[in-house]
Amino acid sequence: MPLDAGALNRRIRIERDGPSKHDGFQNVPGVAAVLATVWASHRPGGGRERLANAENAATAPAVFRIRWNKAFDPDASGGLSPDDRVRFPARDDGALYDIASVTEIGLREGIEIIATKRTGR
Repeated sequence: MPLDAGALNRRIRIERDGPSKHDGFQNVPGVAAVLATVWASHRPGGGRERLANAENAATAPAVFRIRWNKAFDPDASGGLSPDDRVRFPARDDGALYDIASVTEIGLREGIEIIATKRTGR
């Protein structure tokens, strides 16, 4: 299924945490680095709610598709992985999505990112 350029009508930011640092008491996450801001298609999935650790938590899965890029090749070292995240829309107050899986579409046509947005308290 070829990637339709007209469907790439959303901007997403792909981010990666920097190395963690020890502040004298504990390890604190490093500052997130923006790997890229790219055009993508966005298809929301059905959400669900569950009770976890006496807390209501809702999950909202989504599928993002972007053009293939050598830097994001999921099979290459340093490519996109579940350690990275997507911010949608691509602005500082955009929602964060944890990446669940990254797969190549066709033969270097695109990359499909399945991610989950955590909402709730």
